[in-house]
Amino acid sequence: MTNLQSWEFYEFHFGAARLKHYLTECGGDQDQAKLLYEWNSDVSAAFWESLGHLEVGLRNAIDRQMSARHIAKGRIGHWIFDEARELGRDAGSGARRHAYPYADIDTAISRVRKNRMPLDSGQVISEISFGFWHQMVSKGQMFLWPDLVAAFPYMKGRNQALVSTKVGALRELRNRIGHHHRIWASDLEKKFDVLVALAGHIDPNFGHWIKSESQVPQLLKKRPQ
Repeated sequence: MTNLQSWEFYEFHFGAARLKHYLTECGGDQDQAKLLYEWNSDVSAAFWESLGHLEVGLRNAIDRQMSARHIAKGRIGHWIFDEARELGRDAGSGARRHAYPYADIDTAISRVRKNRMPLDSGQVISEISFGFWHQMVSKGQMFLWPDLVAAFPYMKGRNQALVSTKVGALRELRNRIGHHHRIWASDLEKKFDVLVALAGHIDPNFGHWIKSESQVPQLLKKRPQ
């Protein structure tokens, strides 16, 4: 019977090239490298949960402000369909019909249709990638910031760059976790502080809730040495 705790088992299923980083970090100690690998999986899963809560809260906060803006301008329908052609709808070039960030909306619409779900704003928003929300608070969409700043009522000042930087850092972390990369080499305590702080910009209670529900702080204390 195969020894499920053997280094050979780990290498066969997870790859020698992947595991060499763990082995190097642990000074060649295979047992410690296995513990670090397992811990990386645990802390990644815990971050993924907290990032999921943040993402839903962030997109709802932006949706609220964009909807209010849409109504204030006397527009019909929902802002996500970009009938006003502000977000890049029909503004692409060459083979690409749409420019960003609307191109991400178009991708989401395609997913909704493929899944044969109702083509309504809620379904489309639920299919949009995290990167879209980063674009919405980026310098490229600065014309939206006077309205979107209200999505972060508990942030000191009106610093668009601060929000964009925080969302960008969390987007990068989310992508690393999504591709099953190692995250133990990052300053994870700082990453978690950024996550909680961004949630707190939306609502301090939201930040407190994410922190209290998360397993990240406990896992950070248990990192294999």
